[in-house]
Amino acid sequence: MFSIYGIRHHGPGSARSLLRALQAQRPDAILIEAPADTEKVLEYAGHPRLVPPVAVLVYDEKDLSRASYLPFAEFSPEWQAIQYGLKESLPIIFMDLPMSMQFQLEAEKAGQLEIPLPDSEQEPPLIRDPMGYIAELAGYTDSERWWEATFEQTDNEADIFQAIISLNVALREEPGRQEPPLNRLREAHMRKALRKALKDGFKKLAVVCGAWHAPALHYLDRYPPASDNALLKGLKKSKTKATWIPWSHQRLAFQSGYRAGVVSPAWYALLFGRREEAVLWWMSRVAQLLRQEGIAASAAHAVEAARLAHTLAALRQQPVAGIEEMKEAVLAVFCEGQEAPLKTIESRLIIGEEVGEVPPDIPQIPLQQDLEARIRATRLTKAYQSASPEDKVLDLRKAGHLEASHLLHQLSLLGIPWGVLQEAPEGRLGNFSETWRLHWQPEYIIRLIEAGMWGNTVYAAASHYARKRAGETEKLSELVTIVRSALLAGITEAFASLIGRLEDAAARTRDVYHLLEALPVLADIARYGDTRQTDVQAVEALLNHIVPRIAIGLPGAVMNIEEEAAREWFPLFLQGNRAVSLLGQAAHFSYWNRALGDIAGAAFANPLLSGLCCRMLFDRSLLSAPDTAARMRQALSLNEEAEQGAWWLEGFLYGSGLLLIHTPELWPVLDEWVAEIPEARFPEVLPLLRRAFAGFTGPEREKMFALARSGVAAGETATPDVASAFGQKRAKTVLPTLRMLLGLEED
Repeated sequence: MFSIYGIRHHGPGSARSLLRALQAQRPDAILIEAPADTEKVLEYAGHPRLVPPVAVLVYDEKDLSRASYLPFAEFSPEWQAIQYGLKESLPIIFMDLPMSMQFQLEAEKAGQLEIPLPDSEQEPPLIRDPMGYIAELAGYTDSERWWEATFEQTDNEADIFQAIISLNVALREEPGRQEPPLNRLREAHMRKALRKALKDGFKKLAVVCGAWHAPALHYLDRYPPASDNALLKGLKKSKTKATWIPWSHQRLAFQSGYRAGVVSPAWYALLFGRREEAVLWWMSRVAQLLRQEGIAASAAHAVEAARLAHTLAALRQQPVAGIEEMKEAVLAVFCEGQEAPLKTIESRLIIGEEVGEVPPDIPQIPLQQDLEARIRATRLTKAYQSASPEDKVLDLRKAGHLEASHLLHQLSLLGIPWGVLQEAPEGRLGNFSETWRLHWQPEYIIRLIEAGMWGNTVYAAASHYARKRAGETEKLSELVTIVRSALLAGITEAFASLIGRLEDAAARTRDVYHLLEALPVLADIARYGDTRQTDVQAVEALLNHIVPRIAIGLPGAVMNIEEEAAREWFPLFLQGNRAVSLLGQAAHFSYWNRALGDIAGAAFANPLLSGLCCRMLFDRSLLSAPDTAARMRQALSLNEEAEQGAWWLEGFLYGSGLLLIHTPELWPVLDEWVAEIPEARFPEVLPLLRRAFAGFTGPEREKMFALARSGVAAGETATPDVASAFGQKRAKTVLPTLRMLLGLEED
């Protein structure tokens, strides 16, 4: 009446044996262990352009966080059973518990505290891992390796399925073993589906299920229908949808976290398609791969490595060579004991880089259709289908590249990080080029479906979502980030309304810190908007209001603050100074320079910021070298605590030591101040000074040390009189300390 075929999900040997069994049985219907509510996508499984590995995505329409994947590879027994059934025009029935019920069970269980009671049903089984126990008896270290050697690598006949049933009957009847509640529900639903198929008049049913479930279906008469119906009674359902999506060997592997994954998908594909010559074929691919990596590898290497793998398998009494034997052979023959090349081999030839294909005429949500159309239009199809990350450099002066950039930024705005922008130094947008790291993940489909509520195209969804986010916040920093994202994404329609929200938030913001925090991003938008062909006049008008407000409020905001607060302000000063320079407007320079001058000359300004402002004014030639030296002398001499002077120096010297080397007026001031630090205080000041000098380059520090050792002021030339007056013995006593201060190695 029916035959049970217990298989290992994604097992190549199971798939080969199953095909033999089906051809011998010639069934009139096939039942497969798969959620019943995914059966509706079976009509597309025979599509000639649906290329595995692929997966059925099933999700809850009302809660997209509830989703599940049902992957298939070419070597999956279920996939081969489906293809056989479609070829023979047989009814194919998915018999497992629907995901609509499983989602509800997970939701009901979430947040519940489970306290096991001390009854007989809760007692642990004698053997916690029955397959592992059998593997240990057979001399294997783990159950996967044993199952692979016994059932997947060998070429078994169809009668192997009866042995699998007998094995699992013995394991399931172990005293004290109780199946998990979900397993009992699933098996009850599968038995119910089997009974219905028999009642419908099918005479030669083929039932394909996981090996562990085989006894629960084979001995159908041991489970009364009333008991199964009672188990399933009252289970709630949610409304689900299903579709096909591309999958990959990397996602199929255990490393991806997929619970029914396999260790070596690429090797399994080879076992399924070329079992008789799998080892030699695999070794030849190793040789090709290593030659591509610049490692010498010949056909002779491949033959010797294949022989060694077979010899190792024979010594270990294995029927065929497995992954472990082949890796050891490769390590000895190809790699000469070096393990580094093995990582590439494992990634490319054991796990594999295969990616499936889903044709566009299979029903998809409109947003996904628009995305794939734009991917083709922007020539990103190769990166979209790649299983490994790929880098893409875009020239924004080219229309096609600009459109690709807009697409990637729009997806990022929607929370779909297919591309990760490799930021330029300091995260600026100061050129016409972008470099992206692209790596599509199957779970992004769920986020795409979720984003479909905002629009039927990627552009519309990103535009509406940006408006929604802007409408939910009053924070200037968050609004600036949203506006910047909209600019990068080319969302021109929403840009005006977003700028309006930004203007309102800026008008209400009284905190100078937040205004200064927003200034660099706004300057980038105003300066580089033309790169993306975006009208940014509104941003420029907003900057004309913000810059004066910052300049007026900044001096008062940084008076009498502690070091910790000053260090929070420090990067904002640097970014603000760059932003004003970037804008290049005389009015902005006037306001900003006035604020810097007020802070640099204020007695109560934090010395770290005061020194930085003095440096900025000097760099803009607003302070002459003598005036700067006078301010430096004053700042160092007025501070009773030497630490204050060290902080001022750290701010003043930030970025480059060339200032001290090429400005003769400054070196003597620093030299005198260091000499006048009391000996008792010097150990406390030394770490601060080292931090101030730590950012200088090696050549800069070497030059400073040479100047100190020779006793010649920076920018001067040594004369015989000066050299003869210099005390070499006295200098030698301080040179070790100076060398430590500058962070130089001993000669």
